[in-house]
Amino acid sequence: MKAQTVALVIITIIGAIWSIPLYAMIVGSLKTLSEAMGTPVLVPPSHIDFQNIVSALNSFAPTILTTSLIVVPAAFITAIVGALSAVAIRLSGGKVADWLPTLAALTTYIPYQALIVPIVTAVRQFESLTGIPLYDTVPGLFLVFFIYYSPMATLLMFIFTNALPKEPIEASLVDGADLKTIFAKVVFPLLGPGFISTSIFLLINMWNNLFVPLSMMRGYEKFVTLKIFSYIGQAGTIYNEMFAASLIGSLPPLLIFLFLSRYFVRGMLMFTGRTG
Repeated sequence: MKAQTVALVIITIIGAIWSIPLYAMIVGSLKTLSEAMGTPVLVPPSHIDFQNIVSALNSFAPTILTTSLIVVPAAFITAIVGALSAVAIRLSGGKVADWLPTLAALTTYIPYQALIVPIVTAVRQFESLTGIPLYDTVPGLFLVFFIYYSPMATLLMFIFTNALPKEPIEASLVDGADLKTIFAKVVFPLLGPGFISTSIFLLINMWNNLFVPLSMMRGYEKFVTLKIFSYIGQAGTIYNEMFAASLIGSLPPLLIFLFLSRYFVRGMLMFTGRTG
């Protein structure tokens, strides 16, 4: 009982610390420009002003729609491909099942700037050779997200796949089922929570990514992080509008996570062999 109380206190403290940026963002978005510039960031506004949020909402609506059309399919398809790769690695056995997950894990430790620049360069060279427009397009940004996050998706899905019971997969192999059948009728139904957890993780990472759209897109209107970044100007920063923009831009992935949180928790519990 004492250990549970200590754990609860620690979790509460960590949650309070993590909520400070959110509190500052909400408070800052409700301030006037003079208050945002002249008062400490954590001090509540003397007069609540919703104009910043309304203005940011109107300005961000097209950008959020474009970002959603890129990120949601990219996260889902990348997770699907990662799941297929994970099942193929597990069924292959031997040394392949040992070094491929290790290789995927190593790629996640490489600074993403070191990977994105060569990927974007290759995409632009492919565009110049084939004439297929990719740079500064939604399909081009989708492609770079897919290439960059595929190893991470494979690694996560391989971990979830290893948490599944072996008997159904072995029985399918004995019956002569191919990879497509095993994945669609055996693995994927059992892998639902893990797949949703991976999709949510990829979606949040893609949504919050600045460097990839900065390398692939012109202007600031086609991706949420670029739109928020545009509020930082050379002559100064309009902090109240930037806080409002950050608040509006962070709501979609937050709402998706809250809506699917129980599945995310079930996916995490697969590691311990428990059910949600």
